[in-house]
Amino acid sequence: MMALLTQKSLQEWKKQQYDKQQGKCALCDLPLENWQKANADHNHYTGHMRGLLHPLCNSILEGKIGGLFFRAGLKNKVDFPDVLENLAKYWREDYSHNAIHPNFVRDQAVKFARLTREKMINELNSVGRDVDKTYTRDQLVDIFKKTYREKLA
Repeated sequence: MMALLTQKSLQEWKKQQYDKQQGKCALCDLPLENWQKANADHNHYTGHMRGLLHPLCNSILEGKIGGLFFRAGLKNKVDFPDVLENLAKYWREDYSHNAIHPNFVRDQAVKFARLTREKMINELNSVGRDVDKTYTRDQLVDIFKKTYREKLA
């Protein structure tokens, strides 16, 4: 039989659910700080309780992903859990045999450019490029791009 929880019975539910989940977030499987700080996740359309989540995991699940799913016009067209399962399968697929996107080297260079000059030099030296403090940041980024392209060729 379904029960409509009160704030008091919700606390008891959270304690029991915390033990049932062995103190781990139902979404990311990392340890929860404690049952009091965990979010009691529920289906926002049916009200049914689902599990305990980290506050950020709860925000991501319903707030971000769920909202994007419905704003994309997918409501009543496909099942949200099916899309998430398909996404997980899609991401786990091995794509290492596929060609590399033309923006990839540029994207990696943008990340490289955020490093300190010292870290840039160390990174390039670690892959066999002989660079030192006489090189400008722009020169180091150009060397990184060239090196990265050679590595991918």
